[in-house]
Amino acid sequence: MVAVINFGGQYAHLIARRVRELGVKSELLEPSIAPIVLSKLNPQAIILSGSPASVYEKNAPEIDPKIYSLNLPILGICYGQQLMVYQLGGKVSPHSSKQFGKEIVRIKTSPLFTGLSQNQSVWFSHGDQVDVLPRGFNSIGSTKNAKYAAIEDLENKFYGIQFHAEVTHTSSGAKILSNFLFNIAKSEKDWNLKTKSNEIIAQLKRQLKRDKIIMAISGGVDSLVAATLLSYAKVNLFLVFIDTGLLREKEKEEVIAIVKKSGLGNLKIVDAKTKFLSALKGVINPEEKRNVIAKVYFSIFEDEAKKIGNVKFLGQGTIYPDRVESATTSKHADKIKSHHNLTLPKGLKLKIVEPLGEFYKDEVRKIGKILKIPTEFLNRHPFPGPGLAIRILGEVTEERLSILKKADYIFITELKKSNLYNKVGQALVALLPVKSVGVMGDARTYQYIVSLRSVDTTDFMTADWTKIPNEILEKISSRIVNEVRGVNRVVYDITQKPPATIEYE
Repeated sequence: MVAVINFGGQYAHLIARRVRELGVKSELLEPSIAPIVLSKLNPQAIILSGSPASVYEKNAPEIDPKIYSLNLPILGICYGQQLMVYQLGGKVSPHSSKQFGKEIVRIKTSPLFTGLSQNQSVWFSHGDQVDVLPRGFNSIGSTKNAKYAAIEDLENKFYGIQFHAEVTHTSSGAKILSNFLFNIAKSEKDWNLKTKSNEIIAQLKRQLKRDKIIMAISGGVDSLVAATLLSYAKVNLFLVFIDTGLLREKEKEEVIAIVKKSGLGNLKIVDAKTKFLSALKGVINPEEKRNVIAKVYFSIFEDEAKKIGNVKFLGQGTIYPDRVESATTSKHADKIKSHHNLTLPKGLKLKIVEPLGEFYKDEVRKIGKILKIPTEFLNRHPFPGPGLAIRILGEVTEERLSILKKADYIFITELKKSNLYNKVGQALVALLPVKSVGVMGDARTYQYIVSLRSVDTTDFMTADWTKIPNEILEKISSRIVNEVRGVNRVVYDITQKPPATIEYE
């Protein structure tokens, strides 16, 4: 087992996920864990995560320094590197030249970098840097702005990297983690998704028995795989599809087809468009939108549960990235945004069941394949619980919804026609709350701007913008301004995550 100390960084759980992907069991632990308790868990190594904090700040999260004396290999990532340096006598300070996104790091010979070329493309996300190394440490990697981008203490098997090896945009990140796990820590492979799927099904059988469980089905990958796991467990499952009016064009018809083809039964469709639009009237703040939608959503769910009678459980398609961005995984995490699955109303009388709560998106898709869910459904792009409401910046109105649905449908249709849909991680259109001057048929127009966003990612914790060919973008733009009344300008979002999130609100 590898112990991952969670200091609240956005990628803390992704580290544990990457370790599992390499076949090694990992456990996420709080920084407050006592050395004696950590020792009893018998870890083969320790990884220190990133954090939104700075090591020199008051109340910054830290570990008991005695942990460095447990004779275990340690890898510090970003904040983890800085904390190790700080606690072992080095110096860390803020720098005016900060690093976010891709950088090239020049590495030296080290057990951590076995098999790697001298120049490596990596992903940075930090403002602080190591200025002075503790005794016993040497630099094994640097960039033009970071002298100590990677460090090592060979004798104690302590390693630190300023960049994030756990994200997919660090090109050799998996190799670096593999070197640490197997060459340095001598870890054993003991993590398997097929085995884990069987364990979840068995656990669901024990937990739910024949009690009734109600679950929302949206047509998205997460809810579909979660529902299928519940179906394999042969529980008393009731599926509900709530038409919020905030869904994509033809979404209801697609969901019905997915449920039917996947062999899931007991589906009820609830038309609640009027309720949601009424509740959202005048609401502009993104967090308020999410909370309003969640309140109406779960109110409907409780009503449906009462109609079924004696329902005890509510199934959710919650996955780990939802938890990370909602800051529910560590008291040290910054809250990025509330997620629909996690914005539960006070006094909810149903017990929550989250079969996928420990997995990331790519793991969910792999579990789906294990469960023999058709690939065409597993490859659907993610769609947020609050729907198009968080892709309309500002107030949600019927007019804006109509515009966005049509623009989004054109974008996705053209991506599919160009055989790009299955090659990108997620694509969407957002409606901006501003209008611009244009000209159509020699006449002045004053209409909305829509933004196209398409990202390449597998874990959805980091993402790069898709390099869609210009001729395809031109066709999409031309179709939108010609076919969607109310839009006279189309822009393409080329921002990475971080600093942006994939969704707009």
